[in-house]
Amino acid sequence: MAQVPRIDGFPAVSREVRDAAMLGEPDRYLAATLAPVRVRGDLAAIAAFAAELGRIPSVVSEPMLGDIRLQWWREALEGGREGRRSGHPVADSLIDAVQRHGFEPEVLLAMIDARELDLAGGMPQDDAGLAAYLDATQGHPFRLALGVLGAGAEQANALARTAGEAYGIARLLGRLAMLVHNGGVILPAERLKAAGMDPALLAAAPLPAACEAPLRQVCDALEVRARAALGQLRSHWVEIDRTWRVALLPLAMVEPYFKAQIGRQSVLDMRDVSPFTRVVRIGMARLTGRV
Repeated sequence: MAQVPRIDGFPAVSREVRDAAMLGEPDRYLAATLAPVRVRGDLAAIAAFAAELGRIPSVVSEPMLGDIRLQWWREALEGGREGRRSGHPVADSLIDAVQRHGFEPEVLLAMIDARELDLAGGMPQDDAGLAAYLDATQGHPFRLALGVLGAGAEQANALARTAGEAYGIARLLGRLAMLVHNGGVILPAERLKAAGMDPALLAAAPLPAACEAPLRQVCDALEVRARAALGQLRSHWVEIDRTWRVALLPLAMVEPYFKAQIGRQSVLDMRDVSPFTRVVRIGMARLTGRV
């Protein structure tokens, strides 16, 4: 992933936390730089936590090692609730944010548990399974950020679920090649079968050429679903408190992610957006108040 500029706007936030957020969750990192100064550190901690979890499947050589890392995070957060520090900059910054804002432990644990599917190389069986995965991996960071910015639980839940689906699908489709390579392909098995493809073929190397058409069909259908979710949020945008909108600024990247995939010879070609595009799109969304 192309690196966005490091921005010095996080008082009392360690370099390790800033870098983890910037490298692994650049959209959330940039959004955090545009938030009120008093909450930037907590938003950076959420982004860094999501980034640390998301990178585990790609840096371990076998699932068991990934499970050990996920268990470490569970124990670090449990220790934080009991007043213990872990010594890990990202974990401790998240523990501080938990103490300030009272994040629900179930939300943080769900973010950890969802990564077990990545490690197992599995996939959801249907759209409901995909929705649950997207909510845990992408919706929950939105939910936490909205809470930091003052949204109530009911409003945060509704917004985060829809935002997680739109943003999550856009990121998933843009990273499909890496997911296939790592063995964790988050596409609904039922959709693949309906398109005429055996889901087990995604584990084949190289991927059979006959899989291209059904894969493209499934990806196109999911893009339609993501655009519908984004459209739903846009239709209610004026009703969303202006302060809360900062948490949703990563949604400004949904369209660029899809645009970057246009013209690919294969759905497994890797394409990313430039750091300049990220800065401009998220900055303009903050300036205009629209994603």
